[in-house]
Amino acid sequence: MYDETTQKYRERIREPNGAPTPFASGLLYLTVLLLILLSSLLTARINTEGDSYYFYMFLLQLATIGLPTMAYLVARRKNIRYSLRLRTINAAEVLLSMGMAIFGYGVIAFINLLWMIFLSRFGNPQPTAIPPIETGRHYLMAIVVIAATPAVLEEFMFRGVIQRGYEGYGKTVSILVTGILFAYLHLNIITIPAIILLGILLCYVAYRANSIWVSIIYHFINNTIAVTFAYISSLLTKFLPEDFEGMPGSFADIPPDQLQMVVIVWAFLGFFALILFSACFAGFHVVTRGKQEELPAAARPTKGNIMQLILPVLLAAVIITVVLAFKVINMVNPAPIL
Repeated sequence: MYDETTQKYRERIREPNGAPTPFASGLLYLTVLLLILLSSLLTARINTEGDSYYFYMFLLQLATIGLPTMAYLVARRKNIRYSLRLRTINAAEVLLSMGMAIFGYGVIAFINLLWMIFLSRFGNPQPTAIPPIETGRHYLMAIVVIAATPAVLEEFMFRGVIQRGYEGYGKTVSILVTGILFAYLHLNIITIPAIILLGILLCYVAYRANSIWVSIIYHFINNTIAVTFAYISSLLTKFLPEDFEGMPGSFADIPPDQLQMVVIVWAFLGFFALILFSACFAGFHVVTRGKQEELPAAARPTKGNIMQLILPVLLAAVIITVVLAFKVINMVNPAPIL
């Protein structure tokens, strides 16, 4: 049964400007993609280190993701509270979303390991590196900039505007399409399978709880774990002897028997993580029962010209395909370092 707040949402989105449209969602996605590509060219020309790196990345995320999202909602006078799913959650939803994020990270890490091994057969995949986090100060700054900021801004954009825009086509379409778009906007061939899974999970928990706060919590915990591992790795390197040659340059450099052992160990960790994740997921499914809402018929998109509705996303898909193709070519045949 819907509560009073949900009923008010359903009444308000019957207004013409109540919810995002599919075309606007695609156009927002295309706009952010172009801004990210332009900003990457600027970043390549700027040498930022230490504190300046984190300040720069914070402002960059605000400009490329946060500003376009809020500008659309304000300019088109959308129902911000409904569009962004700004609905309160209870303690059980918070704890279960945290549990899913923690244990889900182990599953995603195993999937990413298998994908990296597969890619290593064709070249030398290089994960996107987080800058060395060598001090407690930079660790806290990384938590804010690398973990918290994208968790909020990307969720507002994807689980907010974009997923809302496609909900008129049904929950399954909106969850799958938004999750895949989320993964491909990262423009990283190395992590695509893992981020597709993560994106779909974020879409589902946001839909299931009818609140963006659960997906923000999940996203934040996932990012925080990655930042923490990077920080711990930086600390451990300080205790290594100076003549230590470091880790192998690629999976191809690891002896087959050692690589097999790594896979077996991570398979066990991933299996137990999957069991614990499933328990949290089942609990989350129970505590969020009845919180979902169907889009009123008056707010569903009309058939109209389907090509017009999906044109921005198709154009974005072409651009992303080209970018990823160049990355694959560079991975298989890396350019010589002069």
